[in-house]
Amino acid sequence: MMLSQLRRLTRSACANPLSTAERLSAVTHLLSSVEYMVRGTDRRRGGLNDWTHTRAQVPAKSKPLQAVKDFVAREPVTQALHCSRALAAAVLVSPVRHNRVRMAADAYLAGTQILVYPRHLFGTDGSDQVSFLVQTAAALGRAGGTDASRKAAVQFIGAQTVLAYGASGWAKLPGETWRSGDALVKIIRTETYGDKWLYQQLERRPEASRALCHAVLALECSFPLLLLGRGRHLDAGLLAMGAFHLANARFMGLSRFAWAFLATYPSVRALARGTGEAG
Repeated sequence: MMLSQLRRLTRSACANPLSTAERLSAVTHLLSSVEYMVRGTDRRRGGLNDWTHTRAQVPAKSKPLQAVKDFVAREPVTQALHCSRALAAAVLVSPVRHNRVRMAADAYLAGTQILVYPRHLFGTDGSDQVSFLVQTAAALGRAGGTDASRKAAVQFIGAQTVLAYGASGWAKLPGETWRSGDALVKIIRTETYGDKWLYQQLERRPEASRALCHAVLALECSFPLLLLGRGRHLDAGLLAMGAFHLANARFMGLSRFAWAFLATYPSVRALARGTGEAG
């Protein structure tokens, strides 16, 4: 029963890649804003994102723009923006289908993400960048109001995901620890991204640890090749990368990455097959 429901959901997600991308990516924005709302300690005096210190690290090019940044940096304003972002994300997660409503919600999330970014200079990550790209592309695709514009948005999202995976792998290649296969165990033993149980398992099985590390590196570096042959082997690659993100969510606490990247998978499939979304 559950398997059949999962198949139906997967088919529906792949049939509507733009809606799927903006809906799941909106979950990333929702989680992000809720986290920022409940974790205000780093924005207080002496905190990591204390505006008296971070203000100088994100200088504005004009006085009016600096005034806007200072206004957004006020805690009540920051909280209000995140509350409104959570509401916009909820609209996108909901079954609402009206093109202009979804376009407005996409544009609002993208625009306000630019506004609040300086306020959270320390603590943002790649999931924020991916979700920003998705919402921006979706807003522009829907603003065009045509099947062609929405299809272009889908293919842009898919291409960005393929590029992100490939670039991530290629950037790791010069690293000695990645080539030797020791990078994974070193990451897992850290305080920030570590997990005691997994670290112990990898320490006991160094050959398996190195094999897993090399597998991640190989998959990321070769990911763009999965587009060849109209994505004949793409589903296997997406399944592997999806499992990778779910494992990262479990052991490294990177849950927003899973939502951000899984949101783009139907768009990657559409890119490989030259399809898009009609509505």
